[in-house]
Amino acid sequence: MTGLVKRGTGWIGLLLLLSALPLRAQTTGKIVGRVTDAQTGEPLPGVNVVILETQQGASTDADGYYVILNVRPGTYTLRASMVGFTPQVVQEVRVQINLTTEVNFTLQEETITGQEVVITATRPLVQRDLTATAAAVSREELAVLPVENFTDVVNLQAGVVEGHFRGGRIGEVAYLVDGVQINDVYDRSFAFQVENNAIQEIEVITGTFNAEYGSAQSGVVNIVTREGSERYQGSLGGYVGDYLTTATDLFMGLERISPLHARSIQGDLSGPLIPGYSNVTFFVAGRYVHNDGHLYGRRIVLPVDQDDPRAQYVTVDGRQVFVPALGDSALVPMNWSEQHTLQAKLTARLFGQHKLTLSGLWQGDRGKNYNHLFRYNPDGTPTVYGRSRSLLATYTHIFSSRTFAELKGAYFTNEVREYVYENPLDPRYPRDDALRLLGGNFSFYRGGAIMRHFRRRTETFTARFDITSQVTLRHQVKAGVEFKQHTLTVRDFEVKRNPSTGFQPAIPPVHTPDHVYYHKRPIELSAYVQDKMEFDYLVVNVGLRFDFFDPRAEVLEDFSRPRTSPRRPAPVRWQLSPRLGLSFPISQNGAVRLAYGHFFQMPAFDYLYTNADYIYDPERGLSRAFGYAGLEPEQTVAYEIGLQQAFSELIGLNLVLYYKDIRNLLGTRIEVIAPGFDEPFQLEKYGRYVNRDYGQVKGFLVSLERRMAGGFGLGIDYTFQIARGNASDPRAVLIDEMSGIEPEKQLVPLDWDRRHQLNTSLTVGEAGRWTVTLVGRLGSGLPYTPSIADERIGVENSARRPGFVQFDLYASRLWKLGSVGVQLFARVYNVFDHRNEIQVYTDTGRAFPNLRYYSGEPQGLNSKEEFLRRPDFYSAPRLVNIGMNVTF
Repeated sequence: MTGLVKRGTGWIGLLLLLSALPLRAQTTGKIVGRVTDAQTGEPLPGVNVVILETQQGASTDADGYYVILNVRPGTYTLRASMVGFTPQVVQEVRVQINLTTEVNFTLQEETITGQEVVITATRPLVQRDLTATAAAVSREELAVLPVENFTDVVNLQAGVVEGHFRGGRIGEVAYLVDGVQINDVYDRSFAFQVENNAIQEIEVITGTFNAEYGSAQSGVVNIVTREGSERYQGSLGGYVGDYLTTATDLFMGLERISPLHARSIQGDLSGPLIPGYSNVTFFVAGRYVHNDGHLYGRRIVLPVDQDDPRAQYVTVDGRQVFVPALGDSALVPMNWSEQHTLQAKLTARLFGQHKLTLSGLWQGDRGKNYNHLFRYNPDGTPTVYGRSRSLLATYTHIFSSRTFAELKGAYFTNEVREYVYENPLDPRYPRDDALRLLGGNFSFYRGGAIMRHFRRRTETFTARFDITSQVTLRHQVKAGVEFKQHTLTVRDFEVKRNPSTGFQPAIPPVHTPDHVYYHKRPIELSAYVQDKMEFDYLVVNVGLRFDFFDPRAEVLEDFSRPRTSPRRPAPVRWQLSPRLGLSFPISQNGAVRLAYGHFFQMPAFDYLYTNADYIYDPERGLSRAFGYAGLEPEQTVAYEIGLQQAFSELIGLNLVLYYKDIRNLLGTRIEVIAPGFDEPFQLEKYGRYVNRDYGQVKGFLVSLERRMAGGFGLGIDYTFQIARGNASDPRAVLIDEMSGIEPEKQLVPLDWDRRHQLNTSLTVGEAGRWTVTLVGRLGSGLPYTPSIADERIGVENSARRPGFVQFDLYASRLWKLGSVGVQLFARVYNVFDHRNEIQVYTDTGRAFPNLRYYSGEPQGLNSKEEFLRRPDFYSAPRLVNIGMNVTF
C-alpha cells in the first residue's frame, strides 16, 4: 500500500510539473524578411506581406521586419504591398520543415497604377539556421527519384547504412507523420508506409536534433502529408514490371518474361468538399502494389508428415529417399509481398485562420519471408499478415500573427499475424516432429511445416499540446507536453500434434514454454521547451527535454529463483536531455555549425515483457532470453561540427564531422537457478535482457551539390565512418555461451560498420517535358567473423565481405493536353544487374563456400551444390517497371 501511495504521489507531482510549463514535433517552417525603400534604403513599416492563395500573412513592424509562422512546407508566391509603392511579387519561395526562409523586399514609389514587380526566388545553398545535419526532399524532388517509398529515400542519405543512422542499431530512429510518431513500440519499426503521392515533404535528420523530438537516439524521419487544394485536381497511374536478369541459373523462376511480376496502381484526388467553398478541403489517396519477389521454390513435396498415406521412396542419384507426399513441381514465389493503402485528410479553416484537420490512414499487407530450407516445400512456410489503422485530429489556434498553438489527438493500431494455416486446429497441420525427421544433411525439407502461430497487436493513444511564439524578432520559443498510452497484446505458441494430443492439432496451455502471452499497458510522458535565437552573427537552438516511462509491470526480487521469488513493481524511468545547436554565418556564402545533445530511448517493449512469467524451458535453455520490465533507457551523447560553403549560385559544399557515445544498450546476462529452494531445474542457466552493451561511432561526410540548371543537376556525398561496439546483437552473450566461446570484452566493428560509402545522383532534362535521373550507391564491405566448420579463426567481425554497388534509373516524358498531363515513365532498379553479396559463408567471405570444408552427402531430394547455392545471399537482380500517370 505504501508503494502505491508513493507512486500515486509521484504521478501527481509529475502532472503538476508538466502543467506548469507554458504549454510540437514541428511540421512547418517560417518566412521572415525586411521591407525597405528602394530609393533611400529606409525600412518601411505597415507593409502587408501575404502568401498568395493562402490566408497567411503579416505586416512589417517599425523597423520594416515581418514574420510569418506556421507555414507548411512547399513552394509559394509572396506579395508585398503598401499604398504609394509598386507591389512586388516573389515567386518560387521554398519553405522547409523546421527552417527559416528569408525573403526581403525593396519597394519603389508607385509610378503606374496596377503595375507589379515580379521576382523569382532562388533557394540558398547555405541554410544559415541549420544547426544539425538534415535533408529535406520535396514532393517535386521525390517525383523524379527512382524510389518506391519513403524508406528508399531515407537510405539514399549520407550516413545511413541499410536503415542504420550513423552507426546506431535498427529501431533508434523516430518516424513521424504530421507531427505524431508512428513507431510500433513492440519492435520500434514504423507502422505505416506513407505512399509517395500523399507526401508533401520528407525531412531526414541524421545528426543531432532539437528537444521537440524524443524516443530516438540516431535520427528522425519527419513526413508531412498533403492537404486538399482549393480547386479539384488529382492523378491516376500505375506500372507493370519484371525482373530481367542473365543469372537465371541462380534465380530460379526468372527465366520466363512475366510483365505482371511487379504491378501497382495508385491515385489521388483533392479539392473543396463543397464546390465553390474552399474553407473545407479534402485529400484522398490510395495504392495497391504487388511483387512476386525474386526468390522462388518448387513444390516438389507437400507440407505433410511421415505418416501420410501417400508416402513413398524416390530414387535420387542412386539413393533411396523417403518422401511423405510429392507435389506438382510448380514454381512458387517465396518472398512475395502485397500491400493496400488508403489515406484521407479533411482540412477546415474555422473563424479566420484557425484550422481543424482530420486524417486517417489504413494499410493492409501480406507476404512471405524466404526460407532456404523450404525451397522444395514452399507451402510449409508461414504467411505474414499486417493491418494498420491511424486516426489523427489536429486543431491549430492562432492567437496572433506571432503566436499559435496546436492540440493533437491520435490513435493508431498495428496488427501482425503469422501462420501457415489461420486456424491453429486445422487438421492439415503435420506432426510437430516432422521437420526434425524429414530434414537431413545438406537437404531441403521433404515435408513438415513451421508450427508457429504468432499474433500481436499494438495500440497507441497520443495526446499532445504545443505552443510556438515569436516572442521577439530574435527569439522563437516552443514548448509542449505529450502523453502516450500503449496497449500491447502478444500471443506466440507452437501448435502441438503428437501422441500426447492424440495426433490431433492442439494449442499448448498459456504461460507454458510453448505458449507466451502478455497484455501490457505502459505509459509515456514527455515535455520540452526550446528557444531558437536568430541573430545576424549567430543562430542558436537550445532546449531541454523531459521523458518519463512507467512499464506498469512486475519484476523478480531474486533472479536466481525465477519461479519462487517474490515480485515487486518495476521501477519508473525518467531523464532530462539537454540539446544545443549553434550556427555561425562566416560570410554570405558560408556557415559553421556545432551541435551537442543527450538522447533517450526505451528499448523495444518486447524486450521488457516477453516471457515475463520467467518459465524456464530445458529444451531451449539459453536460446530463449527472458524479458525484464525494469530495463533502463538506452542513452546516446552525440557531437557534430559542420561547414556549409557555396562557391556560386549553383554549387555548394557540406562537410560534417561527428562522434557518438552510446551507453546502456540492450544486452543479455546469464543467470543461474539457485539450489536449495523449491525451484525446478536447479543450477540450470537462463538469460535475461539487461542494459550492458556499449557503442562508439565516429566519422565524417562530404557532400557536393550542383543544383539543377542548364539541363542538369548533380549530387555527390561520401561518408567515412567507424562504428564499433562490444556487441551487434543483444543476444550475443547467450550465443557465445551456447557456442562454447569465451565472451571477450572489447570493441569490435558492428555488423553494419560500412567504412566507406559514396552516393551519387545525376539528373538531366527539361522542366515540364522530360527527366532522367541516375542514382548510384557504392559501399565498402560489411564485416563478418571468419570461421571454418563453425570454429572461429579470427576475432569477431575481423574480415570484410565484398563491396556493394547499385545504380537505379528513373526516366519520364510528359505531354500536356490542355489541363491534363500524360506522363510515361520507367524505373529500373539495379540497372547493371550487379550481383551484390549481402550474406557470405564465413569460410570464404563470399556467397559461395569452400566445398572441402563441407563433407558428407545430401540425404534429401537435392544435390549438395544446389543446397549450398544461396540465391538469398545476393541482392535482387535488375527490375524494370514501366508505367503511366495522368494528372488533371
